[in-house]
Amino acid sequence: MARTPEHEQPHVIEELESLAEAFAAWVRDHLALSIILLVIVLGTAAGIGAFLKLRTQRAEAAADAFDKVTSSYMEAMGADPSALSVPELANPKAGAEIRSEFAPQFAAVAEEHPGTVGAALARFEQGNLLEADGKTDDAVAIWQGAIDGLGDNSNLRAIFEQRIAQAYDDAGRWAEAADFYARAGSNDGYPLRYHALAEAARCYQQAGDTEHARELAQRVATESPDAMLPQELSDLLSELRQSSAP
Repeated sequence: MARTPEHEQPHVIEELESLAEAFAAWVRDHLALSIILLVIVLGTAAGIGAFLKLRTQRAEAAADAFDKVTSSYMEAMGADPSALSVPELANPKAGAEIRSEFAPQFAAVAEEHPGTVGAALARFEQGNLLEADGKTDDAVAIWQGAIDGLGDNSNLRAIFEQRIAQAYDDAGRWAEAADFYARAGSNDGYPLRYHALAEAARCYQQAGDTEHARELAQRVATESPDAMLPQELSDLLSELRQSSAP
């Protein structure tokens, strides 16, 4: 097997670190799409129960309803219906009005198709629209209600928990953000668990709970020493571990 020349190794490491940072940023900005991808991957690999049984008319109806509202929302925001991100409108008031119009439409999809992936995604998006308008507590209430309806689907629950954590994080509510990041990271099967635990450590430190931050930093290093994390998080965890060394 060909070996990477020693002089090229730093360049390769830099590329991997850049990839980790880009992936983490993409997940943060496109967590709704991450749900879809994880549902597909986890459903194929491990089977996650009722959410991914053979496609039924009920599941298809929910997916179609969610897609219809999503496409209409994207068009109203001036984006292509298949776009992966929502553009910022030059007129903030217009954006707020569009969000207030579509949040109830996503809620209606969830109410009409309970227990489906489409319903979960609709609640996820409803919360996104509320949070975008600064209604953090209302968004969290929507997402928490969705979690309560997920049953034993631990991976989708972890995604919602991470989204709640991000909302608290954006609001500067560090202790609450840390707790929800930690909840998401406590799921052994969640592919983003160590990223969530690293974020929890950061938020615990911001909240002044250095002890919990150090514990999580050590846990990540012990359980997944090669975890691909954004450089800023990786450096923080290293600092936390060093500060706890005797």
